[in-house]
Amino acid sequence: MKFFSSHVRTALALLVLIGVSSTLLAYAHPLDVLPGFGEPGHKAAEVLVSTAMATAVILSVYWATTFLHMRREIAHRTLAQAQALELAQHDALTGLPNRRKFQTAFPNLTGNLAPGVSRAVMMLDVDGFKPINDVYGHAFGDSLLRSFAGRIQDTVGPHGFVARLGGDEFAIVTPQFTDRSEVSSLARQLLTRTQESFDLGTRRVSIGTGIGISIFPDDGYSASELLRRADIALYRAKTSGRSAYRFFEVDMDATILHRTLLEQRLRRAIDEKMVNVFFQPILDLETQGIIGFEALARWTDRDFGEVAPTQFISIAEDSGMIAELADGLFREACETAVTWPNDLFLSFNISQVQLHDRNLPLKIMAALSETGLTPDRLVLEVTETAIMRNPNSARVILDQLAAANIKIALDDFGTGHSSLSFLRDLPINTVKIDRSFTCKMAHNKECAAIVEAVLVLSEGLGLNTVAEGIEQTEVLERLHKSGCHQGQGFLFGAAAPADKIPAMLELARQVRDGQAAGPGSGTDLPALDAATVPQVAALPEPAPAVETRKVM
Repeated sequence: MKFFSSHVRTALALLVLIGVSSTLLAYAHPLDVLPGFGEPGHKAAEVLVSTAMATAVILSVYWATTFLHMRREIAHRTLAQAQALELAQHDALTGLPNRRKFQTAFPNLTGNLAPGVSRAVMMLDVDGFKPINDVYGHAFGDSLLRSFAGRIQDTVGPHGFVARLGGDEFAIVTPQFTDRSEVSSLARQLLTRTQESFDLGTRRVSIGTGIGISIFPDDGYSASELLRRADIALYRAKTSGRSAYRFFEVDMDATILHRTLLEQRLRRAIDEKMVNVFFQPILDLETQGIIGFEALARWTDRDFGEVAPTQFISIAEDSGMIAELADGLFREACETAVTWPNDLFLSFNISQVQLHDRNLPLKIMAALSETGLTPDRLVLEVTETAIMRNPNSARVILDQLAAANIKIALDDFGTGHSSLSFLRDLPINTVKIDRSFTCKMAHNKECAAIVEAVLVLSEGLGLNTVAEGIEQTEVLERLHKSGCHQGQGFLFGAAAPADKIPAMLELARQVRDGQAAGPGSGTDLPALDAATVPQVAALPEPAPAVETRKVM
């Protein structure tokens, strides 16, 4: 409507201007002073001619002005559209190209490669970025991402391409190369550069990253396919250890498909409460009586069968299901523990994700209150690796739990980032000796020496000790003589469901009263069918270099 009225006003103005101009030309013509030129017939002709001339001149000026204005407007709009498109293809936080720009730029980067020349696509992210965001705030996290992006750009150089795909995920198209070793060299440089401390304001943080690599054209031609395969390789790199890189391999596709199917099944299993709590007895090595149970997660799928805890706990943590899974298992374990004699305790594992949840103490106390289990009967197990992710945050949470009269156990001691300062500064009551040392101590001098050293250290600090993975009578006797207080393992019985606990306790009573043979005689304490019970004494851990994963 505005457009129409504007043009109507312009047309009327032009008509008035033409009319005035033609009238002036007709009645003020310089030839009117000559005889015969002022007669009426001549005047009419002059009006017509003047009108035509005025119309031609005014319209020519109008259309020339309009054309110039339209050219300027089109140029302005074209520039604005180009600027808007450029902004839409770049990340506002880091200034890097975004995923859309990566997709459009990739064909130009790979379109004219000479024979024997390739490029690689790298995927990388910031290890532990979410806890950093949670602890220090989003403004600090944004500053860290900008600094991280700057280091990547500087390392890759002007002949490569760096983009931020979203969150803490970045993608790189490497400079051209003729040998894969050049890509490996760049990956190592990136890992070294990003591992250096970041000084942001008054804080200094250290982070790690993993890098997944796919090769153009060996692993694919499209940007989407190469990103997908680099992402698969990134997952494998992160499971290999902190700050590692991996090239894509064909068999990784099958692995990721298997993992995806497991994740879908696990989500359904959690909803339908098909992940169960099993309990493994913990014994006093002096009396060989049961003094508590460790709760362990077990899941059997109808197609995959018994799924190892290391698999589904890892999936739960990576997919964000760990909180729901852990909360349900903890409440179930507490409800079972309430039915035991009051002198028995419940030991429960806290995952590394949960340990940095500020609301964890409140969740624990709420579950204890609702189930009726007293805090002094609860032992929470944490790993060294989980503490190392953010020692300050872990210290605050563990102090709150200890203040509520909940005992804290340092699990898998010696397998992670061992630090004696943990034992001194954190409210640790118990040290659990990892089964990787206990199982081998009868035949391996180094493992035996480590166990002996841990026992001496714990005694000096006044800490309780629990040896995991006791499977041989010889090991049991050696641990007992060395002053180990408590133990658990197949020699005493594998983890079992809650309905088997009464039988365990009754047999333990008979052993204590001399009515039945104990572990030292070669008879397992609980009368369980080993073929029907998952043969895992504790959640199996990856190699020491890998972050350990346990469920709460």
